[in-house]
Amino acid sequence: MKTLATALMLSLAAISSGAYASQNIEPNNIPFQGVYGAAYDGPARAQVQAELAAAKAAGQVSNVEPNDMPFQGVYGAVESGKTRAQVRAELAAAKAAGQVSNVEPNDMPFQGVYGQ
Repeated sequence: MKTLATALMLSLAAISSGAYASQNIEPNNIPFQGVYGAAYDGPARAQVQAELAAAKAAGQVSNVEPNDMPFQGVYGAVESGKTRAQVRAELAAAKAAGQVSNVEPNDMPFQGVYGQ
């Protein structure tokens, strides 16, 4: 029993001493100087806006993705060239002929868990 207590005390001592082994002190512990009231020496907002307007006028700024490709459709399909009215007329004719159904062909009701 003494051996177990001694081993427990030594392991706790080793663990607790490791916590204080390193103080983790930064060698150059100077706070950031811009936070404590130091003046900001950068350009003014109006100057940045003027530079942006000049860059846009010179064509140096663009909001377009460099590799911007127009949408090609699903898997690169080509458009049919039909108007919306033509497609709607074809759909109405197919519905009238009974070629269009809103029912899933394999529509089976839910059979429950494990087919019960």
